[in-house]
Amino acid sequence: MSVVAEVLRSGQRATAPLVSVVISTRNHAALLPNTIHAVLTQDMVDPIELIVVDNASTDETASVMRWALQWAPRPSTYVRLHRDLGAAGGRNVGIAFAHGAFIAFTDSDCTPSARWLRNALQGFADPQVGIVQGRTVPARTGTPLFEHHIETREIDGHFSTSNVVYRRQALDGRRFDPACWYWEDTDLGWRVRRSGWKSAFAGDAVVAHAVIPLSPLRWMLWPRRYANWPAKAARYPEFRRHLFLRTWVRPLHLLFDLALLGLVLARWRPVGLLLTAPYAVAFARTRGLRGRFPPAKLGAYLAADIVSFCSLVAGSIRYRSLVL
Repeated sequence: MSVVAEVLRSGQRATAPLVSVVISTRNHAALLPNTIHAVLTQDMVDPIELIVVDNASTDETASVMRWALQWAPRPSTYVRLHRDLGAAGGRNVGIAFAHGAFIAFTDSDCTPSARWLRNALQGFADPQVGIVQGRTVPARTGTPLFEHHIETREIDGHFSTSNVVYRRQALDGRRFDPACWYWEDTDLGWRVRRSGWKSAFAGDAVVAHAVIPLSPLRWMLWPRRYANWPAKAARYPEFRRHLFLRTWVRPLHLLFDLALLGLVLARWRPVGLLLTAPYAVAFARTRGLRGRFPPAKLGAYLAADIVSFCSLVAGSIRYRSLVL
């Protein structure tokens, strides 16, 4: 039985689009209109098509898409699935419907800038470039403590689908692997790289990622996703060039590990407490505790750092690849 429940198209049909923009979505009806409008009103003369794959949303996504198809100034396709295939599965369905020479990906909690695609395509001037990663920034400044957003300011080895474009020829039949949960974009990018294609960064191809509020508990548990970083390094050792000293996620992770070591050593040698000083200094510089309830903020940060450490250790053991 086909997983596709419904396919709807706008009045305009795609003939030979230069770019196909694929969005896999689930229950983002409140955010989706901004994403769709930003894609369909790109400052670009070349033909673009939009494909939105709905992973069996239970909100108003279907109504939003039916409305969008009525006014869409560019060829657009809405594919609704019987069941949730996950982000990877949804994007794979979108690729199957795409006709463009380039396939761009963004997410339904993102808003591309007006010249997003125009600037991204400039990165393909070199015919050996198969992937162009754009810049992703938070949709607003002054973000609250308990929130989630994606930020990409350089080639970081993740190939985040919040803002990435592939040359169709570079994909060459490759698809996202649903088994790589929460790193399917990284896996696909490195497979394309390993096949001989280059990647480039387009700093002017900007996408704004929504700042998503989280409950304090969910925010503190969010770093559990670090458990898949050792899997990335195990499958693609080249990924380590994007780690701090080829081992740590970020410098602060190293300082936290040193602080833990210092606390352990302090049981026998009090001088071991000196190892906690670099973490304390970096903590004070990079994390604001001003405002209401500083002790609660301190506790939340420490809890998140502990979750990060435990997740990375567990992942390192599971995948036999040390990332901390």
